[in-house]
Amino acid sequence: MNNSKTLGLKLLSEIKTPSKVQIVGFSGDHLMIQRLKEMGVHKGLELEFISQGPLKGPMIYRFGNTVLALRPQEAACIQIQTA
Repeated sequence: MNNSKTLGLKLLSEIKTPSKVQIVGFSGDHLMIQRLKEMGVHKGLELEFISQGPLKGPMIYRFGNTVLALRPQEAACIQIQTA
């Protein structure tokens, strides 16, 4: 797995303001990455960050007609670039 800091990539969990991003890769726990892919999250997908729940709760994203809530540790597995 790649280290995002070494490659100069951002992690989805680092986005704190509403913005659109594109997934460029994954890092971290293989099982969590597999679960994300089963939910339709894949390389090349454009996501829009909507908001974060209270008390560092789930982070809310939109892609297409789908709204997705991810825990911060799930979002930390997704490498992104701004769209």
